[in-house]
Amino acid sequence: MTTSRVKVGLPIDSPKGKTRGGLRWAPTEPRRKEAAPRRALNRNRQEAQPSAGPVTAPANISAKPLSFLSARNFFILFAVALITILLVGGMVRSNHMAVAHSYELSELTQHKMDLLEINRQLKTELAQVSSLEHLEKAARSTLGLITPQQGQIVVIE
Repeated sequence: MTTSRVKVGLPIDSPKGKTRGGLRWAPTEPRRKEAAPRRALNRNRQEAQPSAGPVTAPANISAKPLSFLSARNFFILFAVALITILLVGGMVRSNHMAVAHSYELSELTQHKMDLLEINRQLKTELAQVSSLEHLEKAARSTLGLITPQQGQIVVIE
């Protein structure tokens, strides 16, 4: 009995199998019939080999990196990680700047309130100093001026 299985790794222009939607289909034997003779063959090979010396990989087997660690995937992963780090760093910096500006705005608002209070006090003091009563009192005490008598005032026309 034959079944259809997908042959992975066959080139597109391979003479084996038929093309169906870009995939290669080839008839193969079921695995159960193939597995038993191979196991027995592997047992015979292991028994025949001496166990002396370190175990090394055969020379005809090339060490291939895992597919998810390929250079392209590593570059994509690195780019995504870098973009994520930059975005998170930007968000943290933006938040930090917002908090710093908030504190600065609060300090400036408090300073403005203090200056407005000082301005109010100075306006009140100016109003008191420029009043006629205060000016007359200052003229009498500091300069020694007195009120003129009836005949001392001369009007010139």
